[in-house]
Amino acid sequence: MLFSVAQFTRASCDLHITSAGPCLADGTYATPTIGDQYYSVKVSFKVTGTPTNPFRIKFTIANTTRYSGYLTLHDGWNWDTWLSWTLPLDDSIPWSVTLDPDGVSGNSNLVNSSTNGIFTPIPPSSDVELYSPRLMHGYESIYIDFQPQSGSIPYFYEFFGMPTTHGAQTAITVSPPNGQPGQTVLTQPYGVPVFQIVRTNVSASIFQDTNAFIMRLSRIRVNPALLRTNTWSAMNSLGTNWTQWIADQGSGSTNPLVASFVQQSLPKNYLTTLTPYDTARTLHRAVMKALTYQSSHPAEDAVGALQNGVADCGGFAGLLTACLRNVGIPARTVAGFFQGDSIWHVRVEFHLPSVEWLVADPCDGNAFDASGTYAYYFGYIPNADTFLAVDTGTVHVTKTPLGTIGAFQEPAWFWLGGNASWHQNYASYLQPNGVLCVTNSPTGLFQFYLNDPPNEGSVVLQTSTNLNDWSPIATNSVNGNAINYSFPATDGVRRYYRENVIP
Repeated sequence: MLFSVAQFTRASCDLHITSAGPCLADGTYATPTIGDQYYSVKVSFKVTGTPTNPFRIKFTIANTTRYSGYLTLHDGWNWDTWLSWTLPLDDSIPWSVTLDPDGVSGNSNLVNSSTNGIFTPIPPSSDVELYSPRLMHGYESIYIDFQPQSGSIPYFYEFFGMPTTHGAQTAITVSPPNGQPGQTVLTQPYGVPVFQIVRTNVSASIFQDTNAFIMRLSRIRVNPALLRTNTWSAMNSLGTNWTQWIADQGSGSTNPLVASFVQQSLPKNYLTTLTPYDTARTLHRAVMKALTYQSSHPAEDAVGALQNGVADCGGFAGLLTACLRNVGIPARTVAGFFQGDSIWHVRVEFHLPSVEWLVADPCDGNAFDASGTYAYYFGYIPNADTFLAVDTGTVHVTKTPLGTIGAFQEPAWFWLGGNASWHQNYASYLQPNGVLCVTNSPTGLFQFYLNDPPNEGSVVLQTSTNLNDWSPIATNSVNGNAINYSFPATDGVRRYYRENVIP
């Protein structure tokens, strides 16, 4: 929507806004789309009289403010400019523009030098949309060094989270640790699959285990208007596969402190005034406001995070999960890591009747708005294509002496016996699978040039005819230097080629 400001009487220096409003990244007045790289606001104005000093322009979107550079303009000039933000925010977003907020230009007619409004970015046509998919590969590993000659270990257990299809991710191939089959077990109470390694009567030594996977990760955006059509009546008719994610199960959802927090965060009549979607959105903002991020935190659980007021991503996610379950919305934490080396993180997935799992991240939202005024990273998650969840939920009941264990943000392990563990180390790795070329030429010499290899490890050039099954055709050790590939193609079959980086 374009906003106009009425013409005023000429003054000795009049900075007069003629139009202002949201625009596209190229400066064209238009409403942006949810998922656009930038949200932008533009202002067009006329200068009557010469300003006494250079001045700047103040732009605000939601709770974020930026300034233009200082402008030196003269009588009769018409000027326009815009600034852009990358904001993980949807639904109604306020904006404003003020010319010369510092009052240095000599502008004598302040009424027409500022304006404001609200824009609602264009949502997808469906209630939830996965977009911009990326094929990613990676692994998790664990390294445990037991004290040599400390005897035999009667029982030694390891557990790995198993990436599955849900939320914004799709499993393509998932290999158990060291490629050994028969290690998948379903843990109660949710039936979540994990990889389990059991060793009995083994000598103390070094143990290193690694799983591997190829996943399709997508960004995710939602249509708030369509999600608001979900009703409390439909929520009350969910099947047990969903209501199992409402039961407390150690989440803290029935704790009096959590219940009181929910009651204070929602209107008393929220069941009649808020939809389930807006209830979840309100609680997301409340958690953003209630906690302060602290990587070294005194408690992991929802109640502890609420009592201390500080939490890491796990505490933020745990509290939101408990709050959503308290009001009858299925929710769970999802633990995993971002693209790169060992960048662990925890988010939330919650369910509404018309969709499967929606994603929310109150910790990342808090980084944008600690006041909780705006629902950042709620439903619209533009960096979901860089995050892989390897586990869901925080309770896993196992048929081992340990019994119940928590989330597998990194592999878990324990042993029985008097042996001593000297060192342990965990690692995760997630990187894109880049398709370098697609060809169906019957014959020819194909050449690839990789100009950004890593400094360590190796690069494997692989080929596929279906994007699922890949075969290596060349392997190069790397030292940061460019790599040239050259080989003939003779069979005329359509093939894909990609690089697979191995640390």
